[in-house]
Parts: sequence; C-alpha cells; structure tokens
Amino acid sequence: MELGVEKLRKPPIAIQVVDLLNLARLAMSRTDIQPLFWTFNRNGRRIIGHLSSVPYWRGNLPIFAYTYIDQEPKGYVAYTNLGKEEVFFTHSSDDAKYAYGPVVETENEPELISKALSRKRQLTERPLIMKTKDLSSLMRVLVMMSDASVSPPLWHYPLGKKHILGLIVPFFDYYEANALPVFFYFESSAPPETPFIKYLASNSREEISYTHYVSDMKYFYGRIVTVNNMPFLSKSR
Repeated sequence: MELGVEKLRKPPIAIQVVDLLNLARLAMSRTDIQPLFWTFNRNGRRIIGHLSSVPYWRGNLPIFAYTYIDQEPKGYVAYTNLGKEEVFFTHSSDDAKYAYGPVVETENEPELISKALSRKRQLTERPLIMKTKDLSSLMRVLVMMSDASVSPPLWHYPLGKKHILGLIVPFFDYYEANALPVFFYFESSAPPETPFIKYLASNSREEISYTHYVSDMKYFYGRIVTVNNMPFLSKSR
C-alpha cells in the first residue's frame, strides 16, 4: 500500500507566470469556488502560486502556476476584472466588488513543489499539437470549452520572434486514455494588446477585439495569461 502511495507523490508541472496580476487572472476564473494560493520563500525570494489540474492522458495533470513577488502577502488575494482589472493583498474579504482567494503561508518550501520547480523537463508525455488558421478558430474552441462557471485560460508565450496563444483541450475516453490532450494554438507576430479578448458570434458574423477588462456581458471574454515557460509546446516549434 505504501508503494502505491509513493507512486502518487509525483510533483506537478511548474509554469511561471509573469506577475501577480496574471496569476490572479488565471486562478480567479471560477465563480463557484475560491482558489487557494500557496506562498513560501525559495532561495531568498518570495513565491506565490496556485495548484490546479487538467484531464491528461491516463489521469489528471497537476499544474503549479507561480510567480515571484516583492511584497509580503496578507490573508487574501483580492481581484476584479469588471470595469477595470485590479489585484492586491488584503486581510479582509467583505467588499463584494472583488473575488477573493485565501493565502496559506507555509513554514517550509513544500517538497513536491520544490521538485516541480527544480526539474528541467516538465512533461514526459506531450499533448497533440494543433495550430489553428486564425484567432477566430481558437476562440470557437475556447467558447466550446466554457460554461457559466468556468473557462480555461489562453496561455500566451513568446517563442522566438513569434507569440503563441493556446489552450489545452481534453477529449475524454480516447481508447485506453482517460482523455486525449490537444494543445490548440494560434501564432502571431505581435503580443496580445490587452489581457482579454472579447468575442461575439451573432447576425451571421463574428466580432473579435482586445479589451483591458470585462464590461458588456453580451460578449464572451477570453483570459490571456502570459507565462515564461510553456511545457505544452516543444522548443523546436
């Protein structure tokens, strides 16, 4: 039994996002739950991160998304994207304008997280890679993957002179696999102009534009999360 438990104590993959705002944009996407933020010191620097998972081949793939911060955290991360985008630390969670994520400060660096941050190769099994013709195709996939409570992030990653926008999509019950993971991505020559993409398919046409925040609820909004490493896409691409 103990050997079986040890096999489960595998580290997550580690994805470094560029700042606290991008981390909050990633973690605070769901309206039905509060995300938990982990914080600890590593090599004299303060890390804050969020642990989640996605269906992936024969199980779920745990992801520890993290960033470095200079300030001392407080009890909660407060975040909003309605009318403006804002994130800050606070000891109270009573202002209804914001969504809140509790922060747990660990005394030591968690062992599994430490292993994740230390290993050079994050993935042993990569997803199927699928390049879309345009941004509209990628947004259609994102809409299909979303519902009223949750929407997956659009990962943004600079790769050489190009910029990648992509999302991981699980196709469930694929032969012996629990889910076939497919990384759909769109490649552009310039970075995203803003952190959100506004999309609407109506009256026989599609509307796509960039925006700094969520406003008009008749539109669907895609969240862009900028990262420093993207294990789903190989370096050779």
